[in-house]
Amino acid sequence: MSSENKEGYLRGVDYGDPVVRYRGGKIKRLAELFAGRKLDISNEFAVDIFYLFYLPVPLLREDDPGGGEEYRVLRALKDSPNFPIVKSRTIMDSFISSIAASVFLSEVKLLEEVAGKSKVGSEQMNVNENTEVSRIVEKALTTVNIDIENVKKLKSIVEGLEPGSASQLSLDEDVAEVLKLARNIDVKRILEMLKGLKPWELSVEKKKRRFKHGEIAGYEYGRDLERIVPSNLILPSEVFYTRFAQRKLLLYEKVVEESLGPMYVLLDKSGSMDGVKITWGKAVAISLYLKAVKTHREFYLRFFDSQPYPLYRIGRISKPNEVLKLLDYMARVKGAGGTDISRAIITACTDIRTGSIARESDIILITDGVDRIAENMVRYNLKKTDSRLITVMIMGDNENLRNISYKYLKIEKLDKAGMLRVVEFN
Repeated sequence: MSSENKEGYLRGVDYGDPVVRYRGGKIKRLAELFAGRKLDISNEFAVDIFYLFYLPVPLLREDDPGGGEEYRVLRALKDSPNFPIVKSRTIMDSFISSIAASVFLSEVKLLEEVAGKSKVGSEQMNVNENTEVSRIVEKALTTVNIDIENVKKLKSIVEGLEPGSASQLSLDEDVAEVLKLARNIDVKRILEMLKGLKPWELSVEKKKRRFKHGEIAGYEYGRDLERIVPSNLILPSEVFYTRFAQRKLLLYEKVVEESLGPMYVLLDKSGSMDGVKITWGKAVAISLYLKAVKTHREFYLRFFDSQPYPLYRIGRISKPNEVLKLLDYMARVKGAGGTDISRAIITACTDIRTGSIARESDIILITDGVDRIAENMVRYNLKKTDSRLITVMIMGDNENLRNISYKYLKIEKLDKAGMLRVVEFN
């Protein structure tokens, strides 16, 4: 579907600019990667498709020199009734626009067949060709719309729901991996569970402790002269010293915020968790990761059944590829096997005790509780590491876990409201 045109069909675009040429080449390569074969399209055409998605008001040239199929595609795309819906998600977003353009080009490969048939010279084909082009464009737009909706959800997770909060690095080098994840069935299920989650819903209560050089939080009585309220200085000497002796001078109450320890999630993947339970548990784990980002905490995740699986860590400042690998890893884990909750908790405590993780961690256990707990042994290990066990019980109950948990939360309905209860709890 190559064209003789070397300038493209959009007004105001400098097709000779090195950055524009690079963008066109990159989008073409991605389109070929998604299509699984070489595509007979020009760089200029790839640039045009990108800017149709990206620019607020792209202007097509009205003088089509050759009546070629590339121009007909651009015209059909711009005139499509569904195009504004898709464009509302891509406008002025180079990352999303690049994915949209690449997916669109990989989907309109069928136009090559249309172009080949048109060369036969059939008058009927020429009459129907624009209709066929519009049909293929609409079909491609449907795929683009589905893909970029999931890509935007993934992007918000990688950015910690708030752009720029997780990393200053660009996702541009991970376009193929992002689209692969966006099309993964298990990832789609997790994203559907997370649908509608907003950053302001993740409330944060930071720990505070008294510190005389901290911020003013109120007033109190005492005799610490470093925190004395200036109004005390106008008191008569007798009154001042009497109040000093009685610890009744008006002082500033000062506090300082303490940094929160790591968030360590233990997620049950046993056979009894298979299905919606483990999908909901994964969505909760992602929600907790988002809160860890917002509170600048390290995040740890370990799956377990009858044995613990490898520990996955994301630092206080996450990198896009780390989060993408976490999502890929979570999507590949299926519910199967027996259950040993005691072993999982003790393993987490061992990680903390041996220095793999900072002390004073919150261990969040997500399980349906189908197991007998070695209560004394688990309690001993938690105490030895100063760790708090927060149990999220999915549609079940376990008296032993209730006894040893710092917090115990029962979830009977696996929905967004239940997920927010867990996030607010931690």
